[in-house]
Amino acid sequence: MATPLTPREAILCGLLADLFGVPRVTPGDSFVRLGGDSIIAVQLVGAARKAGLRIGVRDVLTQSDVAALAAVARTTTTAGAGPGDGDGAGPLPPTPIMHWLRERGGPADHYHQYVVVRTPAGLTHERALTVIQALLDRHDALRLRRTPPGGALTDHLVIQPVGAVRAGSALTRVSTEGLGPSDSAPLVRREVEAARDRLSLGDGTVLQAVWYDAGPDRPGRLAVVINHMVVDGISWRVLTGDLATAWEAVSAGRPPRLDPVPTSFRRWAGLLAAEASAPRRAAELPHWADTLRPGTLRLADRPLDPGQDLEERAGHHAVTLPAGITGPLLTEVPERLNADVNEILLTGLTLALAEHRHHHTSGGASGVLVDLEGHGREELFEDADVSRTVGWFTSIFPVRLELGRFDARDVRAGGPTVGAALARVKEHLRGIPDKGIGYGLLRHLHPAAGPVLSGAATAEIGFNYLGRFTGDPDRDWHILPEYGARLDSVTPGMPMAHVVEIGAITLDSPDGPVLRADWTWATGAVGEAAVHGLAESWFRMLTALVTRARRPDAGGPTPSDVALSSIGQDEIDDLEAALEAF
Repeated sequence: MATPLTPREAILCGLLADLFGVPRVTPGDSFVRLGGDSIIAVQLVGAARKAGLRIGVRDVLTQSDVAALAAVARTTTTAGAGPGDGDGAGPLPPTPIMHWLRERGGPADHYHQYVVVRTPAGLTHERALTVIQALLDRHDALRLRRTPPGGALTDHLVIQPVGAVRAGSALTRVSTEGLGPSDSAPLVRREVEAARDRLSLGDGTVLQAVWYDAGPDRPGRLAVVINHMVVDGISWRVLTGDLATAWEAVSAGRPPRLDPVPTSFRRWAGLLAAEASAPRRAAELPHWADTLRPGTLRLADRPLDPGQDLEERAGHHAVTLPAGITGPLLTEVPERLNADVNEILLTGLTLALAEHRHHHTSGGASGVLVDLEGHGREELFEDADVSRTVGWFTSIFPVRLELGRFDARDVRAGGPTVGAALARVKEHLRGIPDKGIGYGLLRHLHPAAGPVLSGAATAEIGFNYLGRFTGDPDRDWHILPEYGARLDSVTPGMPMAHVVEIGAITLDSPDGPVLRADWTWATGAVGEAAVHGLAESWFRMLTALVTRARRPDAGGPTPSDVALSSIGQDEIDDLEAALEAF
């Protein structure tokens, strides 16, 4: 194997080995081939900046290997900079995703995510308090409060100063000494629900932790329950890493000192509010209006009813794609077909929906609307680094997936039908400005564009890929996947946002990475058989993409892969055919 030749290569190889949990990464390794996605790319950007290197998410995703990434990296002197120059506390401008939740309705106090992590033997209540306090003091969003008077959810939000929230009010100890895993699992879930019910935006209680104490000589568990207004998938990666860092100091008898947060959540929210009025955002309005034009495939028998279609009444179906398919799907397929993981997953969904239309509907709806969730931490502002910022950054934006024709035999063989579907999805997604963040800015923060978009068509399907969570569940402070893969949990009284929602995540298993998908649907609007059929079809289509990538004729660029922006897919296909004749 090649040895790192430069200090920058050595730094990046070490960071990537840590992120992917592998023994070694070499300069010739590809980020995509390692199984990287945009969420891991954000983590790498933050870790590199701490190590003194400045790279961008685009660099991580587009450079051919680590050596090429090291070549474009720049040395920075901002590593170790102070946390946000004291701008983290004060009134918080509501972000687009907060406005989205306000429009959705329901009990926002209890709208939450949670994880359960393994805790080390030797943890005490006093030490757990110190660890939790370190999180509360470092991450401003964990001190969010909605102050009186009443009004809309997004009114009167404020970040309280450091020290305003004490760990003593956030941590509960529950003894599980002498209980086995099967006996303690119901207790864990019961206490998580109780912690959820203690959350209150008005009281500034947005985090509750439950320590399941298995005794002084045995590892325990810690459930961390946080109001979704202040946390997302990348935030959880930051928080679990900080739990381990704080414990390392506390167990050694030192006060915990967590890494700085370069850009506060409050500053980011202010930057978004200003960005919403930028001319480049208003110029996007025709794109979004065209995306939301009528005439798409409909799955539901009726529109959603916010009084009836509630999360606690939804149907649930969990499916897992085996490691033998997930592994190449995340590595070989993106590299061979020059596509990122989201493009691959959405191509599979497009083919599944095309099959559904082929078998179950008459008429010619050529496309389907899907609300896609992105991590929202786009590189919009030169001096903003939110790779270590805890908050709810999620962007939600509509995509219009063109279904095309469906040929079952050709799909099973990984034939041209699969390649054509991928080309359509790639070109559409890559044509969306700034990964879709502008839609929320226009829809919720722009007074003229908002009414236009709010009156347009809506998507029945919501799709969210949370990325890959790496790590060993037998290690302290790592997430225990058996307590939930979506991070989200049911909030009683919360209306469903979509007729069908798909939450996917990649988790490590003894056999390798596995893709876990949770399908949730409004049982009064769509039937169980239809959803189960779509779930099974999606996994068949993902398998077909693996088959496609392994065919000798699988490669081939699409317009976004080449520098000549005016060239079309037909011209590329003709050029390839001409070259093959020689």
